[in-house]
Amino acid sequence: MPQCLFKIALSLLIACVCSSEAVWGGDSDSRQPQPAGPWFTGTLLSTRGLTLDQGRVVVEPYFFFTRYGGLYNDNWRLQSAPVSHSIIQQTYFIYGVTNRIDVEIAPQWLRNSAEGESISGFGDFPLQLGFQVLRSRADSWLPDVRIWVQEIFPSGQYNNLRPSIRGLGGTGGGSFATTLGIGVQKAIRLGHHQVFRYRVNATYSIFSPVTVSGFNTYGGGFGTEGRVDPGSVTTLTVAGEYSLTRHLVLALDIGFQTINATRFSGTTGVGVNGDSAMVGRGYGNLLTIAPAVEYNFNQHVGLIAGPWFSLRGRNTSEFFGVVAALYLFM
Repeated sequence: MPQCLFKIALSLLIACVCSSEAVWGGDSDSRQPQPAGPWFTGTLLSTRGLTLDQGRVVVEPYFFFTRYGGLYNDNWRLQSAPVSHSIIQQTYFIYGVTNRIDVEIAPQWLRNSAEGESISGFGDFPLQLGFQVLRSRADSWLPDVRIWVQEIFPSGQYNNLRPSIRGLGGTGGGSFATTLGIGVQKAIRLGHHQVFRYRVNATYSIFSPVTVSGFNTYGGGFGTEGRVDPGSVTTLTVAGEYSLTRHLVLALDIGFQTINATRFSGTTGVGVNGDSAMVGRGYGNLLTIAPAVEYNFNQHVGLIAGPWFSLRGRNTSEFFGVVAALYLFM
């Protein structure tokens, strides 16, 4: 499966290099909207379908507050679980290298807490390189298409955690994660200020094996020693934005995620209650939704905020969170 995806990505890159230059479609991400058109920040969760123009910069600080209060079992049924909270501050820095290539980094800081215990620190570090495959005209039905490859470097804490925070996990996964993604978007004008813009994202992520010991992000306990092979993750996100006025926009993300089972080899160890420790989890799915409201002051500054929560899942956590971001285009 990974080899097939890499071949597809290589073919798209060749098409990107060989194809002739098209005309920008007046998309807000390039910040070249039509004079009377609305502005967009982008939805809370989707990724753009257009690279930035050469020399352009986007800085977008994100804030996530999430409450976890349940666990979906293997039969898609919600069960109670200890309540925990997570705070994430992540800032995206995006730079247009050329009109067809952009680069992005997104350092993050996390704090997980429950029952008076907490763990905090810097998370894993993502680096992304995006390529424009198709750039459509504003009057064409064809969408804009961008592909990207992202590498996550394991800079967060994941191993030898304190037993008292065993249920909180760490601030990282300890694995090098490679993601291939494709983003499709198109703006459709419905009226003077009424524009509907859709986005479709699909990603596939693979993870390098991780050596774990003691209590760790994947579980574990006293005496745990071994190797974890995190399961691959496939994500599909369908998103839309509808402009009420030039400044005010409604946004919506619907996401579905498939997570392959974690494999562990080694000594499982013993939990705090003397029972056999658990490492990893089985095959999982998660369906989420994130409605939001955008307010764009001008073509350079915009705000977006809204809830993000799970609808249904299997072998995954139930959650409800609030997400807010400030969009700065330069």
